[in-house]
Amino acid sequence: MFFKKSKAADQNGSIAAPKVPESEALPQNCEVLTTEWGSRVYLLGTNEFCTKCLHNVSKVIKQLRPSVVSLQCCSTRLDDIKQDEETAFKNLQISSAFLYMKMLFIALGGNGPVSALLFKEKVLKSKQTGLSSDADLRQAFTEVKKIPNCKLHLADIPEEILGVKSWGIPSVKERITYARRLYKRLQTDQNNPEDVHELESNKDYRQQEIDKEFSSLPVFKRLFISDRDRYLAYSLKKAAEPSATDKTPTVVGIVRMEHLDGIKDNWNKSDLDVDKIASLEKNYEVYEALKYGAVIMTFTYFMTRRIRVRKAWDLYFNVKR
Repeated sequence: MFFKKSKAADQNGSIAAPKVPESEALPQNCEVLTTEWGSRVYLLGTNEFCTKCLHNVSKVIKQLRPSVVSLQCCSTRLDDIKQDEETAFKNLQISSAFLYMKMLFIALGGNGPVSALLFKEKVLKSKQTGLSSDADLRQAFTEVKKIPNCKLHLADIPEEILGVKSWGIPSVKERITYARRLYKRLQTDQNNPEDVHELESNKDYRQQEIDKEFSSLPVFKRLFISDRDRYLAYSLKKAAEPSATDKTPTVVGIVRMEHLDGIKDNWNKSDLDVDKIASLEKNYEVYEALKYGAVIMTFTYFMTRRIRVRKAWDLYFNVKR
């Protein structure tokens, strides 16, 4: 999904400014992929709560001055990305009472306890590191605005699709196992020093953490990692397609560290089946209707319970009100 060119573009509609020569070495987690038509995609692996990754994002975009910057983000999260870092950080500094209310709302009216615990993890890491979630993507958006005619491209699976699938596809046992694992990790992470998150700028360390997180959870790993790898590979290649003004565009892709190897493995594949990954089947719509119906019925039952009990006692004692 493409968005308008940077406001810094010149008025005559010329192509992007000349590329800066690669005189400096690219960061360690930056991979270079090429397309059949000669476009280059510079794939930068990042972590959203890592200061070093923010510096790498700025360095790569300033150095390469690409014609397209592709983010692991969907249109649902675009408004959050457009916020300045200070505002986004303040939005995550919430009280414990409000946090648990929000988690309850997400668990009952949203996409289950897993999504609620992931939200809590996001708030906790923000307090530890002093950075908002998606700080790396926000940094990239800021740099895009500084480059004339640079296009912004959103490459991720829609968040609402991923949320529904993560609650509807895994088995009950797998959902409970993952929720317990997240809960235990949150109890441990509360005492972690800030520099622990800086370790996640290392691809090998991050891969070990992902393997540990999704061990014995094949469905969650497919939804959060494998399917996303395929979709991102497809989207990044679409972003690098030639246009009327640029036959071989240079693309910088900002993705999470754990997707680097998967994108490279899927780069030259044609049967990625992305339509199925990014859409819901009819049975999901039925599932959603049943889920929200059950939530409404449960809420109504407990809210009217006191009234029903009082009426029963009045009837028993023959009391008229």
